[in-house]
Parts: sequence; C-alpha cells; structure tokens
Amino acid sequence: MINAKTFNFIKRLFYNPRIDWHKANFNLLSDCKKILDVGCGRGLFIKFAPQRIIGIDRNWSSLKECAKEGGMIIKGDALRLPFAEQSFDGIHCADLIEHFSPSDTRSLLIEMLRVLRVGGILAVGTPLPSRMFWNDPSHIRPYPPQCLLSYFVKDTDKGIGTQTTYESLPYQIKFIKLRYRYTQIYQLPLGLYFDEDRMKLTNLLKPSSLLFMLSNLLSRMGLNNFRPEGYVIVMQKVQ
Repeated sequence: MINAKTFNFIKRLFYNPRIDWHKANFNLLSDCKKILDVGCGRGLFIKFAPQRIIGIDRNWSSLKECAKEGGMIIKGDALRLPFAEQSFDGIHCADLIEHFSPSDTRSLLIEMLRVLRVGGILAVGTPLPSRMFWNDPSHIRPYPPQCLLSYFVKDTDKGIGTQTTYESLPYQIKFIKLRYRYTQIYQLPLGLYFDEDRMKLTNLLKPSSLLFMLSNLLSRMGLNNFRPEGYVIVMQKVQ
C-alpha cells in the first residue's frame, strides 16, 4: 500500500482530457461578453473566465466544487432556465444532452436559444456512439452531429429522403463549425476504478495500469486515440 502523499502525486499524473476540451470550447466563445454554461458541473469551463460566465447545474455536490472557481453559479433546471429572453452573447453546453431523451433535448435546445441573443453563439459538446459511451449508466442515447442538426430542419422539408420527421424548433440557426475531440489511446482499467485500488502498488504495476499511465503521458504530448470520442458543434442564432 502506498502512502497518501505518493497517491496524490500519482493522481495528478492522470490526464483529464476534459480540461483541454473545455479550453478549446472557451476559445470558440472568447469573443462573447456574457456566457451561460448550462450543466456547468465542477466548473472546468467557468475557470477560464469566471467574471464573464454564469453556470447553472442541478447537482449540489458539483456546484460546491464549481464555486471554488469563482463566478456566479445557480442551482436550477436546464429545461427551465431562470433567465429572460436574449440574456446571453454565448451559451456553452458540454456533456449534457446525452443524459436527455429526444423530446427533452428538443426542450433544452429551445430554452438555450430562447435566452441567447440573435447573433449569439451556441456551442454544444457531446460524446459520439461507442462502447465507452455506455460506461456511464446515466447516458440515455448519443446524438451524432447530423442528429443534432436535424432538430433545425424546416417542417416543409420533413420526410424528404433521409430527413427527420421530428417537429422543428421555433428558432433558426446557422451552422458555424464542427470540431472533434479525442481522448487517451488506452482507457482506465477496471483495476484502477476506485481510489483504494489505486493506492495498491501491485495494481499500479500491472501491465494494464502501466499502459494506461503511458497513454496519459502520450495524451499530454498530444498523441491520442485516432477515433474521436465526441465533438462540439458551433451554431449562431439567426432569429
């Protein structure tokens, strides 16, 4: 068994790709003066500009961690945002829609666009379908980029070819950019899922653990899995 000091050092070596993802997402919204982070979680996005970003989440434990990053945070429901219409220049929503059903995702998009000003930027990030996607039991379904954009197809175009027949949203958007995100080549082995297991030297020296730590090092150097883990899609509200 290793001591707590050594354990904390090893834990800091574990690469968290979400930090890089959120930094890249912030750069997409860097020109926005007032930003809403929907599903802010522990504040990984807010910390890049706490004076300009308001976070909302319904999880108290996440908000307690988020509060350490500064800025304004609100406990609330993403499907009923407590803001007036056209309150924000930019909206960031990462790793949230996959927790919602298609009908709730539609409601979420409507709410975010309601509080986004005309000309404002909406950035939505989410995982792609994969075996890793289903490791989270709270995931309901993946939303590939084409699926997400299909919500905005005009009703007059429904049912043509492969177009969706889902009711379109009462807002118009302009597609700006699609950017994929990547993660480590080798994922966290089952033997290291819990902190108590990571404190056992025998577990850390297993081949699967060493491969994972090597994968972490490669990710820090920019060498990731060639298959994207997810994406962020950037849209502009037209009306």
